[in-house]
This record gives sequence, C-alpha cells and structure tokens, in this order.
Amino acid sequence: MASAAERYLFPLLFVSFLSLLLLLSALSGFTASSYVFLSHLPSPSLLRHGPAHPPSFAYFITGSGGDSPRILRLLSAIYHPRNRYLLHLSPDASDSERSRLAVSVRAAIPAARVFENVDVMGRPDQVTNMGPSVLAATLHAAAVMLRLDGGWDWFVTLSAADYPLLTQDDLIHVFSSVPRDLNFIDHTSDLGWKEAQRVQPVIVDAAIYLARRSSYFQATEKRKTPDAFKFFTGILHPLIPFAHHGLF
Repeated sequence: MASAAERYLFPLLFVSFLSLLLLLSALSGFTASSYVFLSHLPSPSLLRHGPAHPPSFAYFITGSGGDSPRILRLLSAIYHPRNRYLLHLSPDASDSERSRLAVSVRAAIPAARVFENVDVMGRPDQVTNMGPSVLAATLHAAAVMLRLDGGWDWFVTLSAADYPLLTQDDLIHVFSSVPRDLNFIDHTSDLGWKEAQRVQPVIVDAAIYLARRSSYFQATEKRKTPDAFKFFTGILHPLIPFAHHGLF
C-alpha cells in the first residue's frame, strides 16, 4: 500500500504544481494587461495602422460602482481588434470590482487576450459632473491611450449607459473615406449666455485636489473673461452613432 501511494504521490504533486503555475500565470496576465501602464501591445505584424489601412478608434468607457455588467455589454458590442479600449470605474467602485471586470473581459472576449487592446484604469480619476475634473479625466485618458498605443485615429468617450447603433465593421468602413485629421467635435467660439454663466464664475473643483471629494464650490464673485486663451463650447460626439439610455 505504501509503495502504491508513493508511486502516485509524485504525479499528483506535479499536476498540482503545474495547475498552480497556470493559475498564477493567468492571474498575472489579467492584472498586467488590465492595469494601464503594464499592457502588452500586439505584435506589429498583426495590425497595421496609417492612411493606407482602415481607421481605428480609441474608446474611453466610463461607469460607476456596479456598472461592470453594462460596461462589459457595451464593450462586447463595440469590440474590434483594430480599436483600443480603456475602461474606467469611478472611485466608488472597489478594486475587486475592477479586477473582476478585467477577468470578465478576457473570459467574454477571447480576441482581447490575443490583441491585448483592452485595459482597465487601475487608479480611477475622481470626477465632478459640473466641474473641470470631467475634462481633466478625459485628457488623462487620452494621454494614457496614446502611451499605450498611438495608432488610433479618433478618440470617443462613452458611458455605461450608451449602446451602438452600428457595428464596428460598418463604422470602420464609413470612416475609411473620411480624412484622418477631421475633427467631429461640434464647437463654436460664440459663447453667448454661457460666458456669464459658465466662463466668468469662479469654481473650485475638489475632485482635482482631493481623491475622496466629488463636490465643487462656486464663489459669489465673478471674474473677467480671461484673454490669455480662447474659449470654445460644443458637443463631444454628435456624429458617432450611439444611443444613450436606449431600450433594447
């Protein structure tokens, strides 16, 4: 009996050790690819970018705590190997939810494991909806995505409440005939009433300075419109075919 047990003990330990190595490798792959600055870029031979090749989009998808299923649903609908994706859960979401989202992406979208083009923001930005921290978070996301992969042509911001009206293949086909330097931000320098109500008020956005604050403070006095730079106002993505709060 002892010799039989010893004969099967080594294969059992070897299989257990191998399984543990595979598990640790998988977990390290999830965290390494999901926490922004440790991503592994796809091989240049897999994807080619530039004017002679189809365009690609960089999607910045945001959500709050508990929005992981909706973000995954949106990502599954708009995923394409040519694109780049950065997922952002607000600070009210736990680190474990971010880790689960990264693991769920790899399980639900096998191609993401090959092309390594989906990342989860490991350190989320605090955002105040009425303050400049929204713009700061968007610019931060664009900078991160440029650092990860600068081959994309257009930057698109989405939330967990959005859903596409066109497939990515159709969208890429349509934009193949569009100049790559064309900007789809609908903007104007004619501020009108917004100059007095949006530009001249003095606002302190606590989310920029304090990690756990998401409120803003408005001073009673107003300032003169700054002349060191020019203000523009408009809509971020008026031509991108996505429905907001749609029912399907």
